[in-house]
Amino acid sequence: MPKRFTRAVFLSMMGGCAVAAVSGKFLLDALNARVKFPIRMLGPSMNRGHMIRDGKMPKAATDAERTKTRVTIIGGGMAGLSAGWWLKRNGFADFKILELENEVGGNSSFGKNGISAYPWGAHYVPLANPESEYVRMFFQELGVIQGVDANGLAIYNDLYMCHDPEERLLKDGSFQEGLVPRRGLQPSDKQEMRRFFEVMKRYRELVGRDGKPGFAIPLDLSSQDEELIALDRISMAEWMKQNKFLGKPIRWYVDYCCRDDYGSLPEHVSAWAGIHYFAGRKGVAANAEMNSVVTWPAGNGFLADKLREMLNGKIETGSAVFNVSSTETGATVSLFDVKENAAKIIECDYVIFAAPRFLARHLVSPTRRDETVSSPGISAHAERSQNEPLQEQFESAQYAPWMVANISLKRVPEGKGVGLAWDNVSFSSRSLGYVVATHQNITTQRDAPTVITYYYPMAQDEPSESRRILLERTAEDWSQLILADLEKMHNGITAEITAMDLWPWGHGMIRPSVGYIWGETRKVMKNSMGNVYFAHSDMSGISNFEEAQYQGIEAAKQVLARVMS
Repeated sequence: MPKRFTRAVFLSMMGGCAVAAVSGKFLLDALNARVKFPIRMLGPSMNRGHMIRDGKMPKAATDAERTKTRVTIIGGGMAGLSAGWWLKRNGFADFKILELENEVGGNSSFGKNGISAYPWGAHYVPLANPESEYVRMFFQELGVIQGVDANGLAIYNDLYMCHDPEERLLKDGSFQEGLVPRRGLQPSDKQEMRRFFEVMKRYRELVGRDGKPGFAIPLDLSSQDEELIALDRISMAEWMKQNKFLGKPIRWYVDYCCRDDYGSLPEHVSAWAGIHYFAGRKGVAANAEMNSVVTWPAGNGFLADKLREMLNGKIETGSAVFNVSSTETGATVSLFDVKENAAKIIECDYVIFAAPRFLARHLVSPTRRDETVSSPGISAHAERSQNEPLQEQFESAQYAPWMVANISLKRVPEGKGVGLAWDNVSFSSRSLGYVVATHQNITTQRDAPTVITYYYPMAQDEPSESRRILLERTAEDWSQLILADLEKMHNGITAEITAMDLWPWGHGMIRPSVGYIWGETRKVMKNSMGNVYFAHSDMSGISNFEEAQYQGIEAAKQVLARVMS
C-alpha cells in the first residue's frame, strides 16, 4: 500500500525550514480547508514502459503487418527529432520516427490550457556557443537567430529572449534580484563568492593543450587534457572542500545549480560536470548579454513542436517498440501500435535508437545471422538476458527523478522586494521554485490569470528510493507538499489557484555521477550494435537540448554515411 505523509516525513521533505515552526498538522489542515480546485496526476505512460520492461507486450505474430523503410528512429524526444531533421535536411526521406507517447517531445513536452502553453520539463536554451554549430543552424532555420551583425555576432529574435526581470531569490523574507545570494552576507561570504566566480571565469576561458576549449557545448568537443579529465573522478562537493569554498551562501548556490541542471546534489555530481555548469556557457550575441537565454511559454516544447511540424508524416506516436534485432544486412523492429491495438514489424536497413539508453537492455537483441531471424517476440527476452556486455554498460548510469507541477492562478503572485520574475526561487526550499509561463507575453496584465511551472528534483535519496517515493505519493500528498512550499513564498497563494496538474518523471534525466562523463561506461554506451546506432543525451551525461540534438545528429550522420556509401 502507498505510504501516506506523516508529519515527520512531510517536514523532512520540506527541508525543515520555516515550516518546522508551525505545527505540521495545523498547516496541513489549513491547506486542506482552502483547496477548492481540481488536482490531476498526469505524466508519461509508465504502464506502457513497464510492459516493455517486463516483457509483457504481445508477440509479433507471423501474420503481423510488415512494412519497410531504410531508417527507423526509435524515440521522439529531442535526439530522435533532431536525427530526423538532419536526415530530411540532407535530402534523405526514407525514414520514420516511432514514439511511445501520444505526443513527441520527451523531456521537452508541453501542455496548454485556456491561459497559456506551459512546459513539462526543459524550459530554456542558453545563447549558442561558438562551437554549437548545430544549434545555430537550427535556430537560424526557425528564426530564433535572425542574422549576424558587422562583427559576426548572432542577432536573436527579441521576442524569444527572456524578458526582464529574469530571476529573483527569496531570502530572509524578501525577494532580491538574481539567484546568487546577496542579502545578509558576511564579508567572508562575499569574498568567497568573488573568488568562486573568478575561478569559474578562468575555467571558462581555458584552452587545453589540444587547442580545444576546456569546457565546451556539446561536451564531446571539450579538451581531453588529463588535468581536466581528472575532475570527473571526484565529486563537486569534494572539489568545493579542496578549494576551501565552505561558506553557506556559496555552498547553497552550487547546490541549487546542481539540482537545477542535474537533479542531483554536489555530492553525487562529478566536479567536471559541476564546473561545466558555470564554465561551459560562452554564447554571445549582438543584442544580448552573455548568460542570456531564449525561452517560450511552452518552454522547449516550442522547439519540439517546430520539429514535429517539419517532420509531418514521418512520426508514428503510440508505437511501443518491444524488440530490435540487428542482422548482418539490416534490422527488424517489432512494435505494438496502441491506437490500432495490433503488433507490427518494420524491416529496415538501420535503426537510430533515440530512446533513453537504459531501455536498450530491454529492447535490443544481440546481432544475429540472417538465417536465424524470425518474427521476434517475447522469446527474444531470454536471448537478451544472455547478453552480459550490454547489461554491464549500465552499472554506473543513474537517472534523477523529478516532480513537475503546472499550476493555474487567478493572478500573478506578489511578494516583498523585487517584483515577479521569469524564474522565482526560495533559499529555504528543496524545490527549484517556479517559472512563469506568461512571462514572455508583453501584453499580460499583472492581475491577469497565469500558469506557473513548479520544479521539485528528487535529489536527497538514491534514485531508486526517490522513484519509489515519487510514485507512492498520491496527487493529494504532492499537492500538500507543493502548496506548503508555495505558501512560504507567497502567503495566501492557495486561494488564487484554479487548477494543479502533476507530472512525475521517474527517469527524468541522466545523472552525471562521479566518473561517468569521461569514464568507460559512456564510451561503451555510445558504440553502435551492428546496424543499431544510439542517440540520446544519456550518451553525453548531461540532459539538455544541445546534448540531445548533438547526439541525434551525430547518429544520423553515421547512418547517412553508410546509406550513401
